[in-house]
Amino acid sequence: MLSRKGSQMSAIRRAILWRARPFSTGVQLTSRNSTDVPRPPVSARQFNPHLNYRYIRENAAYIQQNAINRNVLDLDVSRVVSLYDTFVTADFELAELRRRRNKIATEMATIVDILKKNRKDEAVEALNRKKQLAEEGKTLKKLVSEKEEQVADMQAALYEEARHIPNNTHPSVPIGDESKAGLVDTVGRPRAAVFESGGPLRDHMELAALHDLVDFERAGKAAGSSFYYLRNAGALLEMALTRYAVDRCIARGFVPVITPDLIRHEVLEACGFNPRTEDPQTYYIEPHAASDARLTVNARRDPMQLCLSATAEFPLAAMYANEIVMSEKLPIKMVALGKSFRAEGQAGATNRGLYRVHQFTKVEMFSITAKGESDNALKEMVDIQKEIFEDLELCFRILNMPTYDLGAPAYQKFDMEAWMPGRKAWGEISSASNCTDYQTRRLNIRQFVSSPSPNTTDFVHTINGTACAVPRLIIALLETHQLEDGEILIPEKLRPYFLGGNVDRLRVGKEVLELMHAH
Repeated sequence: MLSRKGSQMSAIRRAILWRARPFSTGVQLTSRNSTDVPRPPVSARQFNPHLNYRYIRENAAYIQQNAINRNVLDLDVSRVVSLYDTFVTADFELAELRRRRNKIATEMATIVDILKKNRKDEAVEALNRKKQLAEEGKTLKKLVSEKEEQVADMQAALYEEARHIPNNTHPSVPIGDESKAGLVDTVGRPRAAVFESGGPLRDHMELAALHDLVDFERAGKAAGSSFYYLRNAGALLEMALTRYAVDRCIARGFVPVITPDLIRHEVLEACGFNPRTEDPQTYYIEPHAASDARLTVNARRDPMQLCLSATAEFPLAAMYANEIVMSEKLPIKMVALGKSFRAEGQAGATNRGLYRVHQFTKVEMFSITAKGESDNALKEMVDIQKEIFEDLELCFRILNMPTYDLGAPAYQKFDMEAWMPGRKAWGEISSASNCTDYQTRRLNIRQFVSSPSPNTTDFVHTINGTACAVPRLIIALLETHQLEDGEILIPEKLRPYFLGGNVDRLRVGKEVLELMHAH
């Protein structure tokens, strides 16, 4: 009798054999809105998505309403159900064809055995039957091959439609747009927009120029608009903030990770970024001329195409793809330092400067938990974020974000907004989301569970949260801690990470070396 560990390893081997089957076969699929414009062939997926189609069929009305509540208005759940029913029928027919093929193979083996024993009275009949079975087998082989291709096409078409279904929604989430966000807590009091003397506070652009912290103009020569150089104390602030945030997470049991900046499009899609048409937010890498960077409404990206990651959440989520995680290893808690790339741009005074840029450094928390533990993991991340921003002596508020702002993967999402007195507005500095099994079903990440039977596997949950998004934290720090003479105080908890703890403020006109000696 196999030991528990041995039986688990057998289950893992079976899972590996199953997931080795490519999900996509490179077939051409027609658009959901068009029957005459084919999509280009795409590479096979390396992950085998496991969407719960039976749940979708049994809860179609709820899922449709949930999509409407989340402002997903181009989704027809009844079409997904219809495609699933068609797929199930075809898959059953394929199984029947395979059963008939196996029956012929078994009978053929019996006939061969008869012929080997030289039973003359049965030989003629056996030879005739063998010839008949060979013809039937040849026909069945062709039918099985055709049906396998048909089933693969149906499965790909089913997933293509179902992948746009958003996650379920936590009951406490407000329904509607950003204006419906629920206020959970406010920490601190917003600073007035003027000094005690009555003079106006400076915004972060004025302060950055005063201290030579940021250079947008020269960065434009290197990379274009909305890129920047951090200089002098600006560069040191990034280093201090990221190391401080990482240390706070390590103290709570998170393992530090440096992630790749490039990910495959399949990872981006599996994590919940599923635009139906052209993608305005992602930078795609074009390794050869045959790859098309811009897509028409009916086009489909190659799962293997590389793109620049918008957040370390995506490569962290892919780290355990196609794996069965041992329950005793959960939760898996990671904190990553990585670059984030966002192609979208929004004009206007509220987005000027560092507030909305194309590339920035971010510290991201990511947890993989058992199904019943993700709410607790989300709370832990929010607590860590709250501690960090309290230590930085910022005024901030925590919002329970409404359905329109959840995106596809989040079951629940909390945003943190800091008061930026120079901008005279709240600005998002962090968020934390519980994605339940939305990502793990698409990335095929599971764990062993004891129910309904030993060595059963179930999908784990993923939770992500930003510990430090550098540019906006710099905005909040500069504008919150400025003095009337232009000096900027360094929060006490951050000082050990800034020039060895020897500097308590940024002084106007002082270079980094002078700051060290001026203390």
